[in-house]
Amino acid sequence: MTNPQILAENYKKTLTILNNITKNEDNTPLIDYPVLIGSRAVKWHISSFREPNDWDMVATPSQTTLFINKVKESGATFKNIKLIHYPGGGLKLVGEYIDQHTDKKLISFDIELVSEKVDLRNMKSNTNLNKKESDEDESDEDDNISEDNSEISHYSEDSVDNMEDNMEDDEINKIEFEMFNDVHPKMSALMILELCHNIEDKMIFPFLSNFLCIVAPLKILEALKTSHIYWPADFHKNISDLHLLRILLGYNKISAIQPLCSPQRDESIELMLKTRIKETEIIRGIPGAHINLNMSNDDFLENKDDLFVQKRVPHDDLHERVKYGDHPIHQGLKDDQSKAWIKKSLFEKLDYQTKINCVKEEAMAIALERYLIPMISKDQENSYKLALARICTTLTRGWFRQFAIDNHPKFSNLDKDLLSIANDIIEKFPIKQKRPDIIEHDPEIQAIFESIRPYTKTISSFNKIRGYDSYTKSERTGIKITSPVNSDVSVTAIITTMYMFHNDECNPYARWTASVVILPTYDLEILSDNNEDKDRRDDDDEDSSDDEDSSDDEDKDRSDDEDEDRDMDFSFKDPLKIHPNYTSYERKFSKLTSKHTFVLGIAANTGGGSWRGGRDIWEPIHIKVKSADYVASLLEIPELTGDLLFKYVLDCLKPTLINNGDTPLKHWINKLKGKGAIPIEPKQHPWYNAWNYKLNRKSK
Repeated sequence: MTNPQILAENYKKTLTILNNITKNEDNTPLIDYPVLIGSRAVKWHISSFREPNDWDMVATPSQTTLFINKVKESGATFKNIKLIHYPGGGLKLVGEYIDQHTDKKLISFDIELVSEKVDLRNMKSNTNLNKKESDEDESDEDDNISEDNSEISHYSEDSVDNMEDNMEDDEINKIEFEMFNDVHPKMSALMILELCHNIEDKMIFPFLSNFLCIVAPLKILEALKTSHIYWPADFHKNISDLHLLRILLGYNKISAIQPLCSPQRDESIELMLKTRIKETEIIRGIPGAHINLNMSNDDFLENKDDLFVQKRVPHDDLHERVKYGDHPIHQGLKDDQSKAWIKKSLFEKLDYQTKINCVKEEAMAIALERYLIPMISKDQENSYKLALARICTTLTRGWFRQFAIDNHPKFSNLDKDLLSIANDIIEKFPIKQKRPDIIEHDPEIQAIFESIRPYTKTISSFNKIRGYDSYTKSERTGIKITSPVNSDVSVTAIITTMYMFHNDECNPYARWTASVVILPTYDLEILSDNNEDKDRRDDDDEDSSDDEDSSDDEDKDRSDDEDEDRDMDFSFKDPLKIHPNYTSYERKFSKLTSKHTFVLGIAANTGGGSWRGGRDIWEPIHIKVKSADYVASLLEIPELTGDLLFKYVLDCLKPTLINNGDTPLKHWINKLKGKGAIPIEPKQHPWYNAWNYKLNRKSK
């Protein structure tokens, strides 16, 4: 999967890059007009089709240049415009413009660029593009830790590398792409232009005089829709569109007792489709690439794609509850009942309805396990729909996934009461609590800990952290340690954990953060007093209707805070303001201070979003650490170092992350133990291992 790069974010710099590309092309155009694809093209063919959201086109650099100039000539204003390069994938221009003559209507566009001479997939290696420097005070080469201890770049719409921010005009002018050799495989975009070369259907782009587009025929539009059907983004819309197109093209005209299957396409269109899928895999990753069916049923589900569900019953027990016959259908399709693998040859011997029921049984079991039993959803129809989407995208692959996609309309009828099954399981099978790891310290350390315990007081309650998302959970615990030498001196340690789960279509994701703050109690009291005063002021502001006394600076600060909060994974209000904000796609914390002894950020996506289909579901771990030596010295306890103080805090409060959030941290620590970087014995709390390892690396 590639990491996209924004080359330009305004039309002038975009034109500079496009003009430089055009200089290397022939004067003879590949095709007279850009080709309109996507839902807008389908709407042209079928007036009753749903309203499209944007204009998707395939165009040459010169045609794209003409488009930009036409927009400016019309008096329209670009609201945003981005020229994005996907290394190994190609070049796109995306954005929106506002037409001033039609009540400022917003028009979105997505243009895929294509050239016969210039390889837009590959920029020349001598192109000098400055990277943004980290804005963190302490950059650490392994702050972002994946399970293989390497740094990984993940893409979301907001996290592409923005190269333009640090490029001068002369550097923009130096952006160059490789030229094609005499013999090279064609890109799918070029194939689309060739397939549409003699198409007569055309339409005018809105509000742009004489800017014509060729409308791609339905056969090409069906193939393009097929090319990205395996990815979770907008799956429900895409699968509906795909089967509508197949009906209109007559691909589904077969007996009702025969399975639907992928259509027999023209050879040239089939080649374009296969090329398109490979290109999409380069850009988005391979959906379901992590799947290994040659393992036990429980391992397949638990280790790979069932990370946020605390199971009440085994997965196979759920199949027993939703089966259509005497036994779950998949059991008859296995040579080895202990493995997840089912045989295609045995599946093909089933009658069509039994094949349909086989997929439905799996979808119902997934709906129960992922949504209804964990009480993420109480809507059984939607849970079943989401489970089907998982089967068609990231939870299966190969021939079984293809059968599910081709026959998707046949699964729409949910004919079992899943909610009753879920409620029965919830009532009869409470979640088994995991036993905490027992950590035994050596006698000397234990003796120091026992000498401190009489001076340690557990903080019984904290003001509640307010989460603005119904799926956000937080927990805060703390202790106060008074100095045995001076009762006026004490240290407070507070541990905060937060968990956020978002049920996003067929692509749920979760985020965990943890912070350990160790500080003089006096500092905490000042912090609490300040925040109470601010809360009172906020309450007064809410009751007041007079805004005239508010300064512009205050408005700006409030606006800046709101903008920052919108970028965070967790939207919350912390009364103590000590838990840092975390942005997983930028892999960084904000609002860190010297009081933060340890902060941890973990994120996961089950199956990946539109650009993450082939990634491991765990994103890189992000850790920041500080020494606790200074705070420990305030207590004047002999032999109590910052290292022992941190161990003691963890020993007293025993923190953990709910719903398996510690999984990647433990895997990473185990790998470091295997390399000898972390001692195997004595056994330590995983947070201590991570803190100590990172702290030692910082000191070197």
